[in-house]
Amino acid sequence: MTGADTATEGASGRRRAVLPLLVLTGLVVVSTAVRLAVAQSFTTPWIAPDEMVYGMLGESLWSNGTLGLRDLPSPYYSVLTPALIGAPLAWLDLADGIQWARLLQALAASLVAVPTYLWARSIASMRWALAAAGLVLLAPALHYAGFLMTEPLTLTVVTIALLAMAHALQRPSMWRYGVFAAWATAAAAVRLQALVLLPAFLAAALLDALAARDGKRLRPLLLLGGVAVGVTVAVALLVVVFGGELSTERVLGAYTPIGEGAPVESGADAIAWHAFDVALLGFGVAALATAALAACVLSGRDTDPVLRAFVAVTLAYVGLLVLQVGLFSAAYVGHVAERYLITALPLLAIGLCAWISRGAPRPRVTLVVAGGILVVAAVAVPIDEIASQGTLVNAPTSAMLAALSDGWARLALVGGAVAACALVLLLPRRLAWVTAAVLAVGLATASADSARRIADQSSHEQRVAEGTAPPGWLDAADVGDATLVDTGDRLWTATARTIFWNRSIDDVVHLLPATSPFPPVTPAVRIGADGILRTLDGAPLRRRVVVAPKPLVFAGEKVAEHQAGTSEAPGLVAWRQDGEIRAVLRTGGFLPNGDFSGIASITVYRCRPGTLDVTILGKSGDPIEARVDELGASPSMLETPAGEARTHHISAPPYANGTTTCLFELVNPGFAGTTTITFTPR
Repeated sequence: MTGADTATEGASGRRRAVLPLLVLTGLVVVSTAVRLAVAQSFTTPWIAPDEMVYGMLGESLWSNGTLGLRDLPSPYYSVLTPALIGAPLAWLDLADGIQWARLLQALAASLVAVPTYLWARSIASMRWALAAAGLVLLAPALHYAGFLMTEPLTLTVVTIALLAMAHALQRPSMWRYGVFAAWATAAAAVRLQALVLLPAFLAAALLDALAARDGKRLRPLLLLGGVAVGVTVAVALLVVVFGGELSTERVLGAYTPIGEGAPVESGADAIAWHAFDVALLGFGVAALATAALAACVLSGRDTDPVLRAFVAVTLAYVGLLVLQVGLFSAAYVGHVAERYLITALPLLAIGLCAWISRGAPRPRVTLVVAGGILVVAAVAVPIDEIASQGTLVNAPTSAMLAALSDGWARLALVGGAVAACALVLLLPRRLAWVTAAVLAVGLATASADSARRIADQSSHEQRVAEGTAPPGWLDAADVGDATLVDTGDRLWTATARTIFWNRSIDDVVHLLPATSPFPPVTPAVRIGADGILRTLDGAPLRRRVVVAPKPLVFAGEKVAEHQAGTSEAPGLVAWRQDGEIRAVLRTGGFLPNGDFSGIASITVYRCRPGTLDVTILGKSGDPIEARVDELGASPSMLETPAGEARTHHISAPPYANGTTTCLFELVNPGFAGTTTITFTPR
């Protein structure tokens, strides 16, 4: 070759090296921009209480260096996701902070294309490695980038950890083991679910040795196991020596109930449906193509050690992931939880593109058996497990089926499974690329459809929980630090949103017997006959400003109010107190707008001689029976003709002396409204 030929060849090589880098960068940038743009139609936060938890943890981490829910106590949840999204939430107002957090989340999710490409490039051509990266970015699961969730970072970090696992299997060394352990630790710091990577590594090593017909490949694990045991014992001793506690709660934090999970009767079914959902992530074709590669490796037909490591990691990780998520969802979710399975997406995309790149091998027996299982699962899976109004938050890929009746949804599932089998089994090898094209179109369509549904549902749930009024009403009123009293009168999701949007709330108590999953740690209080709120040890609760739902009226000055509006939850009122917090009255059985039917109640605390004054809006016009305690006066009838408004005065019982409560009941056989309810002492 002449000098000119050498220079030309070198320039061509550089262009070939730079081209995939440019394409990969373009994919990441475009994906980030598109996901951020789509997220503008979402209402954030939507997924309660997860988003409120991670957002507030991030604020605290960047504000004062602690993982707390602002000033509220909290068990451990995650550290890396709060670290990623917390800075803009802490330094900006919440609306602007959410936008910057979305950008960071979109970038974190889109970066999954990088490890996907690098891994696929080791077992497929450059073109198909780029195709694998692009397929992952089309998935509906990336919509979670529009919310304050762990999914975006989990997807990327777990994929890197799996790639490190594959490298450690290919050429075992302590250095490669250490790299994998570091990324597995990082993944667990995003979400503790990633601890499944550790047993998956052991299972993958066994599969790799089995496929290679070489038991000697397991010897390096003995040294690794010894080091792991030594480190574990050393850490445990240090914890004990320095006065620490070894317990499940200390290790798993907020995930302690998962670690203590009791056997679940429906666990086997849940595992089966989650296995089917993994196939659904790749519209069936990716799972079948990956199964074909696995058959080639395990049968010894393909001895490529890099492909063998990929197959071992995929089978081990996906198998244990389905087992883990299936049992968890059976106990805590109640339907298929696809969002905990999305780390299988890169593996499916790599498997499909590697299968195409390597000539689309077709081990008939394996594909017929796998295809038959896929079709049977499509026939058997309950539709409401994967597609209903309540599953969208956890399973966006199958959301399209929710618009169909059960019969049509079943037909679509079974038809899709049969079509996937036909594509992988019958399509000529030269046209195998069509399977990837079909998957790309399917993922793009599912992403567009689920984005529209998420926008509608997240907006609807915000209106139901908080109404249309600005959610940061308490901060806008500038009342200072406030205590929220959770009475159970509002949806717990509404309570979570109120706390998130109002940094003024630095304390929360719950009024027994109310319970709420958010905040996770709240002291309990009771109301005495005198109306005083007391802790369980009997001490009166003292706060400067207290916020409570409208049904619970306190003494003191009303300083701010949040109207119910279109919400299905009652509005909120902030009261300024002097000393002990004392309730005046509490209503029950009324709608947020004051309407009622059937039996509605009004409890008056520290009841004295006087009258309960109720302004009733006649709607159906039926007479309303007013009752006062069991020992009170005889029932009276309140007449309010339809279309009129009248104020009725109901006398307190004769024994009311300021030391007890009075219970007033309004029994309405029709329908009526109310405007004001007050007690006027004489």
